[in-house]
This record gives sequence, structure tokens and C-alpha cells, in this order.
Amino acid sequence: MFFSLIIPTLGRVEELQDLLLSLTRQSLKTFEVIIVDQNDDDRLVPLVARFTEKLSILHLRSDIRQCNHARNLGARHAGGDILTFPDDDCIYTENVLKTVDRMFSNVRSPEFITGSVITHEGNAGRSGRWQTQETVIDSHTVWTCLIEFNFFIRRPAFIAVGGFDESLGPGTPFGSAEGQDLALRLLKKGFAGLYIPSLRIIHADKPVALNVTRAYGYGAGMGRVMRKNCLDPATVVSFLLRPIAGSILYLIKGDFLISRYYVMTFLGRMKGYLSCRAGMAMEVSPTG
Repeated sequence: MFFSLIIPTLGRVEELQDLLLSLTRQSLKTFEVIIVDQNDDDRLVPLVARFTEKLSILHLRSDIRQCNHARNLGARHAGGDILTFPDDDCIYTENVLKTVDRMFSNVRSPEFITGSVITHEGNAGRSGRWQTQETVIDSHTVWTCLIEFNFFIRRPAFIAVGGFDESLGPGTPFGSAEGQDLALRLLKKGFAGLYIPSLRIIHADKPVALNVTRAYGYGAGMGRVMRKNCLDPATVVSFLLRPIAGSILYLIKGDFLISRYYVMTFLGRMKGYLSCRAGMAMEVSPTG
């Protein structure tokens, strides 16, 4: 199979270089790289030039600094059977594409596949409560089995649901859960998803202070996606109660920074949930 790796990027050069270097080491070589450059200068031009002999690279420019817009823009130029969307600061382990190719080549393979996160030290990443067993993705497991940079989708399925919702994700007030939204819409269309815990991509954990700063916007994204996709009340209530419990626990421990993180997460989830009408029409760009 042929893969299209669509990389939205803004403000990063060294991190993107490390990602591209890891792609040159992939055991499977049938892929293209589409860099969607949201910088307002030419900082990436020398970097792209250094890798053009080793990788098939299409360098696109976008004046709009919004991650899902960049993803959809890249998808419109993609020629791959499988689309995937690496972060510009992640690292591919050498058999990522080979593993995904094998899974998609099975007779009864799903329309999308997800994997987990490890740090540079090889530890489980903090960016999710990762399941330890291979799991079919549904409206419950989608929250513990999916992150956008380790998400592989058959191109026809991506087009069928209209791609990413551009009212969500980095660059919007609803800064997270755009991958869950896409997966939930895929599931509603009858497409199947599978989580493979051994499919690991390297991504550094963010500093705690940065996570606190982002907590409100990330929470708002999750709340909006839960309401938009009409999740069952039990799931909604559980995701609203958890940060309250976390805030109380860390307040008792005297860790006021983490307690604040949970407070802002709760407030964000409430804001996102109340800001969205259930079953709202999608605000996405056409991808085909």
C-alpha cells in the first residue's frame, strides 16, 4: 500500500528535521510526505531541500494557522491509499508503516487503525490512558485508544466523512478531540477501527505548566465533541466528574498546580459541551 504522511507544521525546524530523519529509516518505503507549512517565512526551504533526495516530499504553504485546515489541505493533495497525520515533533520507530501495512492487508481489515505513544526513553506517554490490549474502537474506547499523530485511515473513508472538522483542534477555541470526532463520524458511517498497542510512535510529554495552560481549551474540545456526537449520558457524566475528583484529590495532596489543571479541564469540558448543539452540522472543508 502507498501512504500519504500529512504534516502540519508551524514554528518548528529541528523537531521536523528529526521526524524526517526517522522517516528515512522506515523499513517500508512506499510513502510520500506532504508538509503543510504555516510559517510566514522560508525557514523550512533549506530543510526540505536537504531531504528531497531521500524522501518524496510535497511542500505546501498555508496562510491559515489552523491544524485541521492544514490536514484537510494536505489530504486534498494526497495520492496515498492510507492517510496519516504525524505531529511535526514526533518520531517514527522504524517499523511503524510496515506494521500498519500488514494490518491493512488482512482480508477483514478495518478502515482505520490507531496506536499508542511512548516517550524518547521508551516509557508510556502521559497523553492518554492507553489500553494495553488490542481493542476494537467504539464510542467508549475511542477516548483511550486514539491520538491524532498515530491514526491511519483509508483515504475513501476519510473522504466519505468530509475529513477533519475545522471548527476543532489547535488554532481554534476547542483545542483537542478532533481525532475522536473524526473517529466517531467514521463509526457512524459504518467504518470499523482497531487499536494496536504495539503500534508506537515517539512523542515527548509536555511540561506540566504547559498542560495547565492548555487545559481549558483542550477540555472545551472534548466537551464539544461529546455533545456534537450525542454521546450517551453515562459517558458524558463520567468525563465531567473525573476532573472534579482529580482536583479535590490533588488539592488535598497540596499540589495546587495539578489541582488547577483539573479545575480548568472541568470548566473547559462544560464550556465545550454547552456551546454545541447535539447533532450539529459539520463545519469541514471538502476533501475530495
